[in-house]
Amino acid sequence: MNIIELVKSILQSFPKINEVCNDIHIDFTDRTNDSYGLSSIGDALLAEDVLGNQRRQHNFILYAVFQSANDYDRLNNSGVLLELQLWLERQAQHQEFENIVDNEKLTGVLTKLTCSNGMLYAIPENNLNSGVQYQMQITAEYKIER
Repeated sequence: MNIIELVKSILQSFPKINEVCNDIHIDFTDRTNDSYGLSSIGDALLAEDVLGNQRRQHNFILYAVFQSANDYDRLNNSGVLLELQLWLERQAQHQEFENIVDNEKLTGVLTKLTCSNGMLYAIPENNLNSGVQYQMQITAEYKIER
């Protein structure tokens, strides 16, 4: 399990996930309501010591399609994303995962999850009555020891 699979697994363990989606796709969402997609948007080296141990950051965008016919729906949608954000930030409990680099298995440890910019992202054809897309940025910080 790499960092992408780990974050997807954590998202799927959100206690209310069955209320808001059927599945979390990688890199896309369906145009149907209650569809989530987790997109990996890059990994960066933050620090490295003389032994080769690294502190890294992986960035994601979570897209969600919700019904939005009225203000009640949109308030509920934003509330679910806020609750998910607060819950996610408590889930970085030093969970281990593996990365394969040049056929070498490296063990990573998740140290921190942060979320930002949970907001309305796209309205298809300027029609609020169909599913609208929200986004939330997720940052996962982790360590790799050699």
